[in-house]
Amino acid sequence: MQIMDLLPLLREKCAGMLDQQAKDQLKKSYRNFCIESGFIQRSETVSRQTDGSVMLTPEEGYYILAINSVDGMDGKELRQSVDYRVTASHHINLESGFDQVIVTYSIAPNLPMADTLPLEIELLQRWPDEIAAGAAALLRIMPKQSWTDVNLSDYYRRDFVKGHREAFRARVSANDERQFQPVSKRVFF
Repeated sequence: MQIMDLLPLLREKCAGMLDQQAKDQLKKSYRNFCIESGFIQRSETVSRQTDGSVMLTPEEGYYILAINSVDGMDGKELRQSVDYRVTASHHINLESGFDQVIVTYSIAPNLPMADTLPLEIELLQRWPDEIAAGAAALLRIMPKQSWTDVNLSDYYRRDFVKGHREAFRARVSANDERQFQPVSKRVFF
């Protein structure tokens, strides 16, 4: 599935624009959806370098949006600021005692998005209408166009926000299997 497969959905919401304008706004909407939801995640098993840092390699055309978790090879989640530190540019520095870790992080597309950039199929299949609504909201707010309508832009923006919130909840619930596992054992008398 490609981003242009959403064009018919966008044309239902906002007719009259050129294909290139529609494509550009669909790309922006897809990117904003990725940023707001953090839905696209990757996991890497990385080794500690001599200076304590680890090197993460997101896919070509994407950047690291957030570090979601760092786990030891035994499956236990490491604690931030105790076992590892994350810098503002999403570099991870491990404390001593950890040679290999599993890092789960969210990614988002870089700008400008290339036409050949591989997109997350699950995102396009589960929330196509919401991504198209985000593009329609952007198009409807453009000044001095035949399709300009601020009220409709607000309406489509609400659909977009509802969609990325749902995607965010889906990501969090998929990651939160640890909430049912006790962090530490307690001894009761």
